[in-house]
Amino acid sequence: MKKPQLLDVQVAERDLIDGLITGLHVITAFNDDTARLTATELAAKVAISRSAARRYLLTLVHTGMAATDGKTFWLTPKVLTLGRSYLDSARLPRAIVPYLQKLTSELQESTNYSVLEGDDVVYVSRVNAPRQLTTGFEPGTRLPAYASTAGRVLLSAMPDDALHAYLARVELIAYTHLTVTDKHQLFDELVAIRESGFAVTENQYEIGFRGISVPVKSRRGNLIGALSVSMMTASSSRAEASARCVPALQATANTLMLWV
Repeated sequence: MKKPQLLDVQVAERDLIDGLITGLHVITAFNDDTARLTATELAAKVAISRSAARRYLLTLVHTGMAATDGKTFWLTPKVLTLGRSYLDSARLPRAIVPYLQKLTSELQESTNYSVLEGDDVVYVSRVNAPRQLTTGFEPGTRLPAYASTAGRVLLSAMPDDALHAYLARVELIAYTHLTVTDKHQLFDELVAIRESGFAVTENQYEIGFRGISVPVKSRRGNLIGALSVSMMTASSSRAEASARCVPALQATANTLMLWV
């Protein structure tokens, strides 16, 4: 079956549904810092009136995607069906799982497939090792690209001008005392990843964890995602882990390239 081509479609403003756009903003307004919101708090976050915010929230409650105690509102697990629709309809996330399973079996480490979405990396598919890591990087998890091994692989594929534009707009937050927050250092590390063809990071988002990642490209050479392995830094040295995992990751990425 011929793979559909992505088109850069310019949509006229008259063809947009503002209510749907606002509704998506309402859902994404809930996060770790604001797991519960009042209508007034939501209105301030989304820049709409309090009455409009209340109607959006009550609509979410009506659909079962939110709950309320009469004052505050929070999302319910049903909202996960939005992301599940993508996983169920997209061919690659489903097709790549057997390859992740094979990698996990071979390396005895948890494996992921990720894509770049804006300035974040999104974990699309994951297979946990028998000694499961509780890093929380399940399908749908988003991380700042600079703090993720897969994100760095995906960023490194950008041309220099796009990388400089990214670094100019992003705020580098230190998630650990070892997170790289110097933009010149990060740029140099991304260029080094581009040249080596793989990335290894340690203690960037969480102390004690290492990630190893390689790019996944299509037959036409277009970057489509990244394959990664996650492990504890105490399990082996950086050099030992790289020597063991990078060839297996690259072999899998090369296999995927034949049919993507």
